[in-house]
Amino acid sequence: MLNSASLERIAALDLVARLKGPVVVTAAGESGMPANTEERVANASRMVEASLAAGIELDRIFVDPLVFPIAVDGEYGRHCLDAIAELRWHFGTEIHITGGMSNVGFGLPNRRLLNDAFLALAIESGADSGIVDPTVVSMQRALVADRTSRPFQLALDVLTGADESCRAHVKAYRADELAPPVS
Repeated sequence: MLNSASLERIAALDLVARLKGPVVVTAAGESGMPANTEERVANASRMVEASLAAGIELDRIFVDPLVFPIAVDGEYGRHCLDAIAELRWHFGTEIHITGGMSNVGFGLPNRRLLNDAFLALAIESGADSGIVDPTVVSMQRALVADRTSRPFQLALDVLTGADESCRAHVKAYRADELAPPVS
């Protein structure tokens, strides 16, 4: 698998086509990172179309809409999740949608909670794979999380931009309110 091809290094698709291997194509632009959902979808769509034109089959294409740390910008989670949903809708079930899922919680306390919640949301949005740190992210834990719990609700607020600057999350962390419930 080649990781990764982007608009700034589109020639990498020639190698993938020649070797008939899978490829991760990213939503990066010709000279920078996408700023919103629309740029992610436009850039990734151009890469998928270029991959198809190079003779790479849809089921060998893994689209990475680029998961950025939510601590940098409160909208990054929503941008990525919306891009996943739109790409899934546009390209169907044959294409794969992946990404560095562990990136979302970088720099924030209780990163595990944020990463698990994001993974659950990404799967719901249409992601079918992910690049994760297995010491921080668990698909099984993410899928069975109690979505009504206060910690999960706080994580959702961070990931969807409702918790501006992650203030409520950090406050809850400092008050030791983000621990998972004891079973």
